[in-house]
Amino acid sequence: MNSTTNPTAELLTTSVGPADGLPGYAQLFKSIFECSATGMLVVNLNGRCVSANQAFCDLIGYTAEEIAAHTVAEITHPDDVAVSLQMMRRLAAGETTVNQLEKRYVHKSGRPVWVLLTATLIPRADHLQPDLAVGLVQDISQRKAAEAALQRSEALFRAIAENAGDLILIVDYPGMKTLYASPTYQKLLGYSVNELQDRSCLALVHPDDLPIIHQATEEVVREGANRLSAEMRYRHKNGNWHYVEARGCAVRNGRGDLERIVVISRMIGDRMLAQQKLKEREERLQLLLDSTAEAIYGVDLSGNCTFCNQSLLRTLGYQDASSLLGKNMHEAIHHSRADGSAYPVEECRIFKAFRTASVTHIDDEVVWRSDGTCLPVEYWSHPVKHEGETVGCMVTFVDITERKAAQEALRRAHEEAELFINSVPSILVGVSRDSRIKRWNLAAAQVFGLATAEVAGKPLAECGIQWARSDMQAEIDSWCADREPRRIEALPFVINTETRFLGLTLQWISAPEEGVDELLIIGSDVTEREILGQHLRQAQKLEAIGQLAAGIAHEINTPIQYVGDNTRFLQESWPSFHALFAITREMQQEATPGPISPQTLQRLDALAQGTDFEYLQTEIPSAIEQSLEGIQRVTKIVRAMKEFSHPGSEEKKSIDINQAIETTITVARNEWKYVSEMETHLDPDLPLVLCHAGEFNQVILNLLINATQAIAQVVGDGSQGKGKIVVSTVRDQDSAEISISDTGAGIPEAVRSRVFEPFFTTKPVGKGTGQGLALAHTAIVRRHGGKIWFDSELGKGTTFYIRIPFAKSAGA
Repeated sequence: MNSTTNPTAELLTTSVGPADGLPGYAQLFKSIFECSATGMLVVNLNGRCVSANQAFCDLIGYTAEEIAAHTVAEITHPDDVAVSLQMMRRLAAGETTVNQLEKRYVHKSGRPVWVLLTATLIPRADHLQPDLAVGLVQDISQRKAAEAALQRSEALFRAIAENAGDLILIVDYPGMKTLYASPTYQKLLGYSVNELQDRSCLALVHPDDLPIIHQATEEVVREGANRLSAEMRYRHKNGNWHYVEARGCAVRNGRGDLERIVVISRMIGDRMLAQQKLKEREERLQLLLDSTAEAIYGVDLSGNCTFCNQSLLRTLGYQDASSLLGKNMHEAIHHSRADGSAYPVEECRIFKAFRTASVTHIDDEVVWRSDGTCLPVEYWSHPVKHEGETVGCMVTFVDITERKAAQEALRRAHEEAELFINSVPSILVGVSRDSRIKRWNLAAAQVFGLATAEVAGKPLAECGIQWARSDMQAEIDSWCADREPRRIEALPFVINTETRFLGLTLQWISAPEEGVDELLIIGSDVTEREILGQHLRQAQKLEAIGQLAAGIAHEINTPIQYVGDNTRFLQESWPSFHALFAITREMQQEATPGPISPQTLQRLDALAQGTDFEYLQTEIPSAIEQSLEGIQRVTKIVRAMKEFSHPGSEEKKSIDINQAIETTITVARNEWKYVSEMETHLDPDLPLVLCHAGEFNQVILNLLINATQAIAQVVGDGSQGKGKIVVSTVRDQDSAEISISDTGAGIPEAVRSRVFEPFFTTKPVGKGTGQGLALAHTAIVRRHGGKIWFDSELGKGTTFYIRIPFAKSAGA
């Protein structure tokens, strides 16, 4: 650059002169100006550019000529013009000879260029021209960019730190003093930033957790670790302790020495509580697993053991779970079959649970102990799912060695039982809940004439037996519905056109573990006994009638006597009416042609005076009415005797028990009328009751006679006052209840437990056989499926109760 384009050397030489005795000084300064790597700019104090070296030109993109044509303000960033002019004014005023300023020039391309400007005043020696200033211009764009980036980073850090939910702390090392604490400390732990600033961060840590801090710091210092994580407790300002997960990040200097530690902590109280609950739940689950008698283990999709309980370890002879955890369970305990042959894993039915996502239940395989022996087991394999995906299975098994032995013993017992069943002379039939035949012994085949093959699996009501009852299907259904034991006294059936009777006992047998649930019917042919029983019952009935015969005859005799007397009265009164009718006809005949003759009128008057027609007109209707009442009374007694003495049938029929009771009261009237009043309270809305009418009548008669005799013990012959018998009927849900109360002496406490025993009686010899209440108990309980009981109080009387189901049939 020559002096024409760059007058810098001349201006500087003029300014400083050739003094100082330094030959060639101006040339040296020129060389330095032009060759310096640092930008240099010469300006006058008016702000116009005088000269610039190449380094400055390169810095802002202008040539020296272009720069010389501008003022300082024109090449300075608008925001920095004022401060630049201020510096020039201070130099011109002599306030300073050297000034330094960070400012921005505007590059020719328009971008700002940050520089550090050091301006020095150079006074001119001739004082003829304005003073000059030399500026040394250092490019600091990179530093400024770095500072800007740092500021942005710091701003971002503060924005994150002040808005993050975590606790952020920066501490120095080795002092461990707090340099920065995020506002979250006040939000979560109650400490303000000022309360933490410049204080030891260890003051917040639980004393028991300080070793964790020291150990972590040692790892950072000695082992060069840069990131660490630990769980510890921080103290809240209120004194409470909170669990946090602290993560530390080391900040080192250029030599690699630790200078600071950034600690980011997250409150994990909820997580710790959840972990504690999870731990407690796992402990309870493990306790539960270890408390069960069944062996339990889990496997993943590879078949490896994930957990097992103590029962499994005991059963298979392992010392602890570590012997199995992570091991393939098929290879460990399920590798072979019972006969020792290999059991391929592809065929393993345990793994079928997660292969098919279904539960598997097996009871015919074995597992192998640690000592190489096997044991039979029953196991269940359940798929385990997570978020809808199968991740493995849980297996539960029990040792069934004893069960297998018991099953074998039971099999042998069944064989022996079958032999025994076919050997017993009694009928033995087993039916399922739906009444289908499952068991049929030889005695049943002989009695019914049907082989086992002919009846097996068929309903009992339709197996080929010709039942005599039309309601047999309903009867058998009731057997299967009611699981209570039952006794059937006489069930009729027909074989070879002959009606025969069965005596049966029904008993349910249930053994769920063996798959047994059936109604066992045991019985025999009781035809001869039933026929004899019918004869005996009829004989007892006739015997009762015979015992009542005198009283019944007396009951009939009284109405017959006044019927006879009234008939004789009518007979004796008839001639007078006959004569009256004759005179009346004569008078009618005479009155037709003319007047009635005096003789006829005289005869009529004589007849009227000789006969009390007024009396006859009153008494004859009364006599007729009394006669009809007597006839009705006799008819009622005869009808009652007929109904009471009828042998009936072996099939139950629906009867009106109110009418049956009234009939029996009528038959027994002569027994009770002298010592007792009879009072009845019979429910008119009582439904018909399914029963044996003859046997029911006999029971009521026995109870009435017993009541009469009990009252007679108190009132004697009744001349000094009578007792009372009250007969009532009511409906009690699905049964009819009959009560017969007396005001007799009552039953002594000592004998109440024996009143239904056969041949037991408290009456004098010849007054009773002890069969009445025993037969009543048999008839009501066994034959009708009902109940009979009593209440008694000495000196006040006794009440007998009978309850009979409306439709339920307990026997034929």
